[in-house]
Amino acid sequence: MIFQIDTNMIITTSRKPSQLTRRFTQFIKHYFNLTYINRGKTSFNKIVNTTKQDNIEKLVVITETKGNPSSINIYNIEKSTQTPVLSFYINTSIPSNKKTINVNSNDIFIINKAKSLSEINELFTEIKPDYKITQNCVICKDTTHPDAIAEITFIDKNGKNTDYKIYINGYKIVDENII
Repeated sequence: MIFQIDTNMIITTSRKPSQLTRRFTQFIKHYFNLTYINRGKTSFNKIVNTTKQDNIEKLVVITETKGNPSSINIYNIEKSTQTPVLSFYINTSIPSNKKTINVNSNDIFIINKAKSLSEINELFTEIKPDYKITQNCVICKDTTHPDAIAEITFIDKNGKNTDYKIYINGYKIVDENII
């Protein structure tokens, strides 16, 4: 299934993120052209208030375990600030060298080929493009990686793999009306 997502979101991290979590969050910010709030010691309520002031409904929080990104939590702050509407439990693979990511953030497609994530397809509206998508896309597919149910790769505007990967260990849908 192919779909697009609304990227009018704010992204932040858990408090005092590690260098690795900060770098991963910055990559996601640049790839999807999201607004980033540097968390530091800022309370979650202050982040929520900032999101509301900017008239943005969705807040993405990257949390970490032992210095590594471990979950992506998506909150719809108009519905609840206590419970994320969608959570992904993850491991990441981040390239050791920093490189510029060239992507057209306004035209990113999500291609979900993962049978293990088929339930997520129901949350989005499928689109039928007139051409084969080979660039500016996020590809979700089943994986043989131990402990993971799916693997996500990011392709830039030139059709090249960015070398950033997310391994999804599990997910939880709390509210099916997240869009």
